[in-house]
Amino acid sequence: MKIYVFGNGNICFSEFKDKYESEIVKCASNDSASFLLCDFKGVDTLAMELLKCLSANVSIFHVGERPRYFPDKYKTKASQWTLVGGFGSDEERDGEAIRQCTHFLAYDYNSDKKRTSGTQKNIALCEALGKIRLGSPGSTPSSSSGLVMQ
Repeated sequence: MKIYVFGNGNICFSEFKDKYESEIVKCASNDSASFLLCDFKGVDTLAMELLKCLSANVSIFHVGERPRYFPDKYKTKASQWTLVGGFGSDEERDGEAIRQCTHFLAYDYNSDKKRTSGTQKNIALCEALGKIRLGSPGSTPSSSSGLVMQ
């Protein structure tokens, strides 16, 4: 099971804990699970910080020569993670993570009638390709959760 974890960059910590943490922890206890993450702020960096002590089976996808963010490797499982880089754009990077995943965990709360977020585009692509969604698919963060809406 290869799980692509992604979401909005402006998520708050409490919302990450509510929507992502338990599912990531549950999956990390499965020896056959590996995680695919990117290196953007928000969900990506919070997932890295959670996983650095839970799983050595993590691949970080990034644009260019090195990731924008990477957690401390000292005495953590992050020292065993794989870097997958050299992509020319965020879309190319995300597309490769989607291609490689079998499952995904994602929530979007930035899309509206005027704008479709990158997260929502990636969710739609995962669904179109028949990737298995983890978490509560119909669930989206509430406006009272402390999120900073832009």
